[in-house]
Amino acid sequence: MEGNGKKRSSKSASQAQAGLAGFPMQGMREVFGYLRRYRDQVFVLKIDDHLMGRPLFSLLIKDIVLLQKIGIRIILVPGAKHSIDKVLKTYRVNSTMKDDVRITTEEAMPLVKLGASNVTNVLISLLTESGANGVVGNWVRARAMGVLNGLDYQHTGRVEKVDVALINNLLEDGLIPIVPNIGWNLVGKDYNLSSSELAVAIAKALRATKLFFIGVDTGIPVVAECDFADAGEKASGYFSNLDLEEGGILLRDFSQSLKSEHRELVSLAMDACAAGVDRVHFIDGSLDGILLQEIFSSAGHGTMVYANQYDKIRSAKPTDISEILRLMQPYVEDGILIQRSAETLAAELENFVVFKVDATLHGCAALKIYPDKVAELYAVVVDAGFTGQGTGRKIVSYLLDKARKAGVKSVYLLTTQTSDFFMRNGFREAPLTAMPPERQSTYNPDRNSRVLAVTL
Repeated sequence: MEGNGKKRSSKSASQAQAGLAGFPMQGMREVFGYLRRYRDQVFVLKIDDHLMGRPLFSLLIKDIVLLQKIGIRIILVPGAKHSIDKVLKTYRVNSTMKDDVRITTEEAMPLVKLGASNVTNVLISLLTESGANGVVGNWVRARAMGVLNGLDYQHTGRVEKVDVALINNLLEDGLIPIVPNIGWNLVGKDYNLSSSELAVAIAKALRATKLFFIGVDTGIPVVAECDFADAGEKASGYFSNLDLEEGGILLRDFSQSLKSEHRELVSLAMDACAAGVDRVHFIDGSLDGILLQEIFSSAGHGTMVYANQYDKIRSAKPTDISEILRLMQPYVEDGILIQRSAETLAAELENFVVFKVDATLHGCAALKIYPDKVAELYAVVVDAGFTGQGTGRKIVSYLLDKARKAGVKSVYLLTTQTSDFFMRNGFREAPLTAMPPERQSTYNPDRNSRVLAVTL
């Protein structure tokens, strides 16, 4: 779990002592925090059947079983497109697609069910091999897509209802429900469903904490023109995270720059989050341990979609002081920040906000507002595992919004080594007179800090 184990280029003594047998101590604390948080929570995992031929697929299933053994309630929704395509080709039955939706004919439907069954059989075998009990059932009521714009989709359907009570009973009994992409209506007619839409419907109905799309892509590819894609995301080629506002902009303004499958996934993820699913993750299941890393390391390596860009930011509490000092220490040792004591922090705590992912702090900053409608931004810190992911930008944006709402006209800051970051976020060089007179009197010429300011 590398998320918090990434080292700064200039490793300090405190960092050198932070690991235990090569494993980062903070990473160990993080795992225990997640174990407490996620016990008895529902995770829905949609698994692309392209992964089933990959060498490490059995290890992915072992990891899923491990999650179930430690108390996470797992529901599996297997994709079957690849398997269905193979079966249809074997029996020489043509299959037409319209806007990535399969038109399922009367002739094709038995083969679609065969393809779906092949996938669930593989999952059952691997779960059994790993010591878990998977069960397949008809817990989804479906309805026909019908005729759209003159085109009859025949046996292609939509999810109408999920039997929540039955699935919850299975979870209570320690079973792993496997929900195939086949649904039936009230009179027993069968329909071929989109497994991605099915996964979203189940996550919404079961009030899942997390929904995973586990495929063969790293995540949602970055559209370079998006102003909310930071340098780290552009370098990797994938969005690290998207909130609902950013997802909406992506679909509205940059739709043509995305592949149709990525447009669909972003739309489905936004639907899930808007309905109460905490987070939706897109990860590459062909990488060893990627699922555990995404769950137990807050940095992650795929794309995460969530509802509120500020949902991880809150006012600091007295219980955060020790963690804030931990975040600051490497910056103090590198000469970026001045040393602060616990007592100093306690006295200034009302100025601080923290960036918290689940149980761990990964960033902080402070805003002090002066009587003349000028404010100082200071102590902006992001830990090494979260640099390059837009965390600092969101903290700064949050505090600038706070200053704006308080009627502040300009915000200034002092910096020795991070001016490039702040200038990318709208700050410009300013004279000492940009600071209030009482702050000018405490300016330390030995540090020779640059003054940057932004007008609100």
